[in-house]
Amino acid sequence: MQSVLNALRVLEEVADRQPAGLSGLARGLGMPKSTVQRCLLTLEEAGWARVDSAGQWEVTSRAFSVGAKVANSAHLRDLAVPVLNELQAATGETIHLMIPDGYEMVLVERIDSAHQLRTVHPLGGRTALHCGANGKSYLATFSDDDLDQYLGRPLAAATPRTLTDPERLREELERVRDNGYAMADEELAEGAVAIAAVIRHPGRTPVATLSISAPKARVGAELFEPYGHLVREAAQKIAAQLPLAR
Repeated sequence: MQSVLNALRVLEEVADRQPAGLSGLARGLGMPKSTVQRCLLTLEEAGWARVDSAGQWEVTSRAFSVGAKVANSAHLRDLAVPVLNELQAATGETIHLMIPDGYEMVLVERIDSAHQLRTVHPLGGRTALHCGANGKSYLATFSDDDLDQYLGRPLAAATPRTLTDPERLREELERVRDNGYAMADEELAEGAVAIAAVIRHPGRTPVATLSISAPKARVGAELFEPYGHLVREAAQKIAAQLPLAR
């Protein structure tokens, strides 16, 4: 644990001083040069820092990319929460806001249902793109080449109803594109259903997904279409507030 903390301290010091030499970093941190050097080499190997021909260190674009994701998700939450509350009031069910991270979706905001029986997923929780409504709504935005690459990987099942057959999943994603929302019937968690839509500007990269999640005992197939329209409209409402969305 201490080695991790040391590496993070060194990364922060490099970011503050860059370009920075080994001696200056060691003095600023009050750490032995040998310890700082080990941390720098670890950060370099992991792609977080680099050294130039003069021995000066700086952080890489990877650090800036991660920071931008954090800033973007925080800004997105601020804009989305009023709409999430409206959708929760209209449906009485749990509302999720998720952002993509590689081949996974990450839960960044949740407005809980007032019902005692409700779906509960932890903030920061991750799900594979082919599992559940949020992931499928995002996966439906992939280009043909990107989708081929994703479907060429082994697809693990979260439940017996998770779609893992590439051809069936392709057919499902076509329906998502046609409808403007995705549905999941016990595909991520047994006994739970969800309806989701992607948040994006026309012609631009999606930035997040929004979903209604509920126990199947309370939300049957007859509600999928009306809830689909609600979640699609809510996603569009959020997107309209994101003029700088990617």
